Amino acid sequence: MRIKGYYARNRRRLLTLIVVLSLLAAVMISTPVQAAPMVTLTPSIGAVGTTVTITGTVFESYKGDYVHIFFDNTEIDGSPMIVPDTGTFTTPLTIPGDATPGRHWVRVRSEVGSTTLLAENFFIVEEAGINLDIFDGPVGTSVTITGKGFYSGRTVTLYYYNILKEKIGTETASPTGEFSYRFIIPDSTGGVHKISAANAEGNSAEIEFEVLPSIVLNLSSAGPGEVVNVRGTGFGHRSDVNISLATRTVATARTDDYGNFNVNFNVPELNPNPYDVKAEDEEKNIDKANFTVTAGANLNQTTGSVGSKLTVRGTGFEIGGTVTVDYDDLRVATVKADNNGAFNITFSVPPGSSGSHVIRVSDGTTTKQFAFTVESEAPQPPALSLPDTGTETRAKAHLDWQDAADPSQPVVYRLQIASDQNFSSLVLDKDGLAESEYTLTDEEMLAATPESAPYFWRVKATDSASNEGEWSDPWSFFIKAPAIPSLLLPASNGNIETPVFFNWQAVDSLSPPLTYDLQVATDLNFTSILLDIKGLTGSEHLLSEEDELQLEKEIPYYWRVRAIDSAKNESEWSAPSSFYISKAFSFPSWAIYTLIGIFVVLAVFLAFRIGRRTAFRPPD
Repeated sequence: MRIKGYYARNRRRLLTLIVVLSLLAAVMISTPVQAAPMVTLTPSIGAVGTTVTITGTVFESYKGDYVHIFFDNTEIDGSPMIVPDTGTFTTPLTIPGDATPGRHWVRVRSEVGSTTLLAENFFIVEEAGINLDIFDGPVGTSVTITGKGFYSGRTVTLYYYNILKEKIGTETASPTGEFSYRFIIPDSTGGVHKISAANAEGNSAEIEFEVLPSIVLNLSSAGPGEVVNVRGTGFGHRSDVNISLATRTVATARTDDYGNFNVNFNVPELNPNPYDVKAEDEEKNIDKANFTVTAGANLNQTTGSVGSKLTVRGTGFEIGGTVTVDYDDLRVATVKADNNGAFNITFSVPPGSSGSHVIRVSDGTTTKQFAFTVESEAPQPPALSLPDTGTETRAKAHLDWQDAADPSQPVVYRLQIASDQNFSSLVLDKDGLAESEYTLTDEEMLAATPESAPYFWRVKATDSASNEGEWSDPWSFFIKAPAIPSLLLPASNGNIETPVFFNWQAVDSLSPPLTYDLQVATDLNFTSILLDIKGLTGSEHLLSEEDELQLEKEIPYYWRVRAIDSAKNESEWSAPSSFYISKAFSFPSWAIYTLIGIFVVLAVFLAFRIGRRTAFRPPD
C-alpha cells in the first residue's frame, strides 16, 4: 500500500510539472524574440575630416534611456543621447585629425563606465597615397594623378621635382579625402622624377614618373645638302648630344638645364634609302626617328661672314627650269638648270643678323633648303683719337676714332656724348654712322662747361651681321666760354665829348665767329640800363645820334661788354668802367631864333629912322 501511495504522489507531481512546463512553453512561444541592437556607419571608409553618419537601430528596449557613443575611447560630441520610441537614432561624427590610418571602433554603451556594450562597428581611416594612370613617357605626356586619404575638403598641392621643386597645381579633397588632377609633364631631363602631394594638415604622399628621351624631325625625307631640324627632349642636363644619320655624325648639340636641344643638320651624300636618325647623349639617353634620303642639292659651306661667297650645286631639278636661291626671305640668285637638271650658282651672303639662316633653292616643283650660320663675333671697341682726353675743343666738336676691323663689313658706329661718366645724361646719341668720325652740326653745338665738369664721349661698332661690340673706354673734353673782354675807351672816369666812341680788346675762341653785347647804365649795378646793344661783330662801337640823346652830361655813366661765341656760349661781363659827357657851348635853337627876330626888328627900326630924317631935311 505504501508503494502504491508513493507512485500516486509522484505521478501527481509529474503531472503538475508537465502542466507548468507546458504553460511556460506557451508563454515563451507567444512572446516574440527581441533582436540585438545594431549600429551602422555611412561612409565606413575615408580620410580624417570625413563626416560620418552613425545610425543606431533595434534600440526599442532602451527607449527613453540615455546611450553613450564613443569613437575608440573618446565620447563624441552630442553624446549621450536619448533613445526615441522608434528605437532608431542618428548622429554625425567628424573623423578627428589625429586619427591614424587603420581601423577605428564606434561603440554604443548604456553608461560611460559600463562594460556592457550595446553595439559597435568600425571605420577605416585610409592612409594618404597617390597613383598615376601612366608611369613613364616623354616630355608633354598627359598624366592623371589620383589621391586618397587626404584631409576631407582641404587643399592638396601637387609638386613635380625637376631642377627645382615645381608647383604643378592644386586640388580640393572630396568629402572622403579623394582627388584627381591632370597635368602635362613639363620640360625635364631624362630619368626618374618624383611627384608629390601634400596639404597643410600634414598629409603627404609621393610617387615617381620616368621621363623618356624623345626626338622629333621637321622633315621625314630630304635630299643631300638639305637642312633638317631635330628637336630633343628628356635628355641629360647640359649634356653633349651626338646626332647621326645611318653611321655618319651629322650634328652635335648641347642640352639646356632641362635636357632640351634644338639643332639643324645638312643631309650628307647618301644613296636614296630609309635610314634612322639617332640622338645619343653622354648619359646614354637614346632615341631614334625614321628618315628617308632623297635626291637634292648641297651647299659648299655652312658657316661664314656677311659677304662670304657661297656656292650651291644641285641635281635632279627640272631640265631647263629656272632655279631661284633665297637667303631667308631675300632673293639672292637665279639660274637655269642644264639638260641633266643640274646647276651651279654662287652668291654673296647679304647683310643681316648673326646666327642661323635658311637658304632655299627651288624650281617651283622641287624645293631644297640649307642651314647657314653667320659668325657671331662682335667688333672690338674702337680706339678713340680726337679730341685727346681732357683737352679743350670747340663747341662744334669734331670727333675721330679708328676703324673697327671685322669680317662682316661694312661696320657702322654709334656715338654718345654725355655730361656724366656713367652716360645717364646723354646730350648726343648718333647711331648708324658709316664713317669713323663725326662733326657736330650747328644744331648740335655744345654749351660751355668748366674743365672740372667735362663732357664724356664713347663709341661702339656694329657689323653687318648685327653683332654689336662693347663701348670704348670713355674720353673727356671741355668747351670754354669766350674770355672776358678788357675795356679800353672811354678811359675810366674820363670826360669825353660826343660822339661817344667805345673800344675794347678783342678775344679769341675755338668756336668763332664772336659777337659782343654792349650795355650803358646810370648805376654801377646796371639796374637802370640806358643802352643795350647786341650782336656787335667788332671790338668797337660809335654811338649814333639817337643813342646819344639818351645821355646827359651831369651824371657818370657805366659801361661793360661781354663776348658770345657761335654756340651762344657767353663770357662773363667785363668789370664796368665809368665816363662823363662834356659838350661844347652852343645856343639852343629857340635862343637863336629869338636873337634873329630881335635883329630883324632893330634893322627895320633903324631903316625907318634913317628914311624919315632924309625925307624932312631942308634943301641946301
